[in-house]
Amino acid sequence: MAFLSRLFKRGDPPAEREEARRRGMRDAREHPLGEFTDPEFQPAYVTEVRALAREQVTEVDRRLAATRTAILERALGAREVILQELARSDTHPEPSLANGHVSDEVDEQPDAFISIAEARARRAETRRRAVVEEANVGVQRARARIEHLTQEWESALIERDHEVEAVHARAEQLIAAYKGGVLRAHPRREEIPSLWKGEVIAMGATGETATAVSGREEIARILREVEDRIEVWHSEVMPRELPGGARRQLSPPPPADAGVPEDRDAGDAGDDRASGSEQEGT
Repeated sequence: MAFLSRLFKRGDPPAEREEARRRGMRDAREHPLGEFTDPEFQPAYVTEVRALAREQVTEVDRRLAATRTAILERALGAREVILQELARSDTHPEPSLANGHVSDEVDEQPDAFISIAEARARRAETRRRAVVEEANVGVQRARARIEHLTQEWESALIERDHEVEAVHARAEQLIAAYKGGVLRAHPRREEIPSLWKGEVIAMGATGETATAVSGREEIARILREVEDRIEVWHSEVMPRELPGGARRQLSPPPPADAGVPEDRDAGDAGDDRASGSEQEGT
């Protein structure tokens, strides 16, 4: 195993395969003949390569678990930001405007007083809308972070699968090189079976480990939760209609002398007067 550990650390595939081939030639001369001619026997080198591959896959999965923990912590942090923004009391309408009109007590007051109440309500609603917009920006930014973390987790799963595939491919190459050395040096090479026990091991399904599944489900649960909360919040804080003439917009009405309707009405009246004069003249 120490030999293989040193071999794997070199990071030079051709050199690794050449050393594995030489190891096969040496073992074929030194080990019992039956060790290589019995298909039910697994040479010690094959056992060592498989064991080292399992260790490397375990290390890959350990790093994936650490990545999962870090991503979930960041997702929960973004969720907390969203919940804090949604809990702001200054984003909700005043009770007197909750149904789109001022209270009945104010409605019974003189018209001038109602006008003052409407003006105050409009100013309060304008401020509230600005706060809602500010909170919504923070909410959407945090929600986007959770979506990005979902993609980051999927990328981590793909990277894990590639690493595991590389580990297995490396093990297969070393075993093949080792067997090539055995076939070259073994005195009864014609009796060596096409496959030894454990020479070919099917790799487990990629992307479906317990860590992968749990990470994907947990992030999806967090995203669904915040989306449901955001939908409810939107229904509670969306701008309400105000009483009187302010039902359709919150901005102040334009000055009377700046409007087009007054000019058009005056022109129409002038035309009517001119038309009447002509009729009198006739």
